[in-house]
Amino acid sequence: MTCVPRAEAEASEHSSSAGAGSPTERERTLAGLANVAAMTFLAARAVPGGFVVALAGGVPLARASQRHGTRAGYAAAGASLIETMAIMGPARMGIPVPHAASAPALGALERRGAALLSLALTGAAIRFGYYLVTSAFYFLVLVGLDAYLGTYEAIRGTLTFLPAGTAAAILVNVAFLLVWSLVAGLIQAWAVRRGLRRWPEAGAELGERPAAAPDRRGLADPRAVVGAGLVAIVITLATTEPVALALVAGWLAAVWLIVRAGARSFAGGLALAVPLALSTLAFGLVGGLGAELGLRRAARVALLVLTAVWLRSAAGADGLRAISLRAVRRLRRLPTLALSARVLGASAGVGNYGDSARRLGRGMGSARKRPGPLLGVVLGWIASEAGRLPTAEGEAATGWSRAETALIAAAAGLVLTTLAVLAASLAT
Repeated sequence: MTCVPRAEAEASEHSSSAGAGSPTERERTLAGLANVAAMTFLAARAVPGGFVVALAGGVPLARASQRHGTRAGYAAAGASLIETMAIMGPARMGIPVPHAASAPALGALERRGAALLSLALTGAAIRFGYYLVTSAFYFLVLVGLDAYLGTYEAIRGTLTFLPAGTAAAILVNVAFLLVWSLVAGLIQAWAVRRGLRRWPEAGAELGERPAAAPDRRGLADPRAVVGAGLVAIVITLATTEPVALALVAGWLAAVWLIVRAGARSFAGGLALAVPLALSTLAFGLVGGLGAELGLRRAARVALLVLTAVWLRSAAGADGLRAISLRAVRRLRRLPTLALSARVLGASAGVGNYGDSARRLGRGMGSARKRPGPLLGVVLGWIASEAGRLPTAEGEAATGWSRAETALIAAAAGLVLTTLAVLAASLAT
């Protein structure tokens, strides 16, 4: 194991100019680690054994924390999530977030020589908080507490050993999340420790990398795309009234055609939206809410997912990255986010990850189908891909179509105006 003294890591974390290199070199190294993590999160959706691959995605972020300090690790984690979201879209971030949120903390503990159990419990605690928030959002906002409680009581009719009552129904779900967090935390701790200790064997430190072709750019100004998308999301979250949902659906169909997102993007959105919508409908039906309310809540979930998918198609990877970079730069008073903005600014994105994922797939296909050998293949691939990732080439491109941008803004304005008129008429 290559161990970095605590004083050296903390000096690297707090210094701005000296030590192992200038800030530019440090940020470039962190950008490389963030890009490797993003590449791994993306590849996890494209190759068999995706869970093992996603676990390895946290290793570069733990490495950043181990070598350069906790703040640097979380700065790299933030940059990696922005890169992942820019390529994959905001609708598919459920898997990368818990890995990225917990890996830097594990790297900091490994730097201090903590026991494996400490790593596992720390990772589990961070994951539990994330799962608790996302579960609460799904059951309280999207499904509805009434549907969840009704479904729980229906299940109790079969599993009679379950306790009764609202508090019991909530505690059972919390207990399940806690158990899963502990299991996932232990697995991640093993993977991160193995990855960090084998890092020198897997490859050298990240160095200079060739520039890559620019990412796909959307047709419309991403500021208009994100603004209109947020309006649609807020409306959809605020109500399940059929008129409001129909207006959002009509707007979404119109802007999908305006930016020519295409059938392939729509099919991918449906693949994400349909399972969530069906599970929401099932909760409504089993929970005794009736078909009408269940269908309305299912439609809301589908619209939220499809809107998020449209955001990625309309703004493009370059546009989403530019918007995200602008947002974190506005929060530069927060040191970690300021460093995250500099790390993201030192990167030009993960480039064409399709070829990289195929290289990983070939390696995993020839490995023994056990966690250890598979993780070893992924760690070697991470070090190999580090030399292929791009460096920054400048600011994001501009010159979006004014016609498409104006049409998107006009469509969003029309939806808001129509809803305001309807609300006013109902109030009178």
